[in-house]
Amino acid sequence: MFKKKVPVVILSGGKSRRMNGNDKAFTSIGDQTLLEMIVKRLERQTTEIAINTNSNSHKYATLGLQILNDEIKGFLGPLAGVFTAMKWANNIGYKEVATVAVDTPMFPENLLKKLYQEMKVSNSDVIFASSTTKKNEDRKVLHPVFGLWKTNLLDDLRTEIERGVRKVTQWSAKHKASSVCFHHELIDPFFNVNTPDDVLLLKEYLENK
Repeated sequence: MFKKKVPVVILSGGKSRRMNGNDKAFTSIGDQTLLEMIVKRLERQTTEIAINTNSNSHKYATLGLQILNDEIKGFLGPLAGVFTAMKWANNIGYKEVATVAVDTPMFPENLLKKLYQEMKVSNSDVIFASSTTKKNEDRKVLHPVFGLWKTNLLDDLRTEIERGVRKVTQWSAKHKASSVCFHHELIDPFFNVNTPDDVLLLKEYLENK
């Protein structure tokens, strides 16, 4: 486990429109749900984990983690989840907080370590994850939901959300931001499950891994 404890919040606030309206956090991949896969992957990196969701489903409570509803109401997108994560981490005494998406179960097992190291080296306010694959080595893809955020940005983020800003990178452009690139030979480590076809692709990859 990464020695520096970095709190992390799983963002699970989407409405899963492309999954027939079902909460994709509980989509089964083999004998596990996406949410269970995410939690197990995080438990190898940190001990401080919470879930951001606006769902009333009792299923979330079965994992024994703290449930965080959006601090700013109205289903305002990922920035509202990032704000909620910042406020939670700040309230329990942390200067940084990481976020991950609930539909991306293959994210790197050294994610928190790499993001934290980059923040200390670059002294950036925000560190994003990005990725490449062997097939697309020259194409770096940014993943704005996978980030490490300084919690002292809390008040500024609230102001910008209330002004109507919804895009993560539109807000982060105001601050010093950088990224860490993760490479994989076969599959983008940030492959996300948005549709039933994606579920099949992920199952096939895991079976042949």
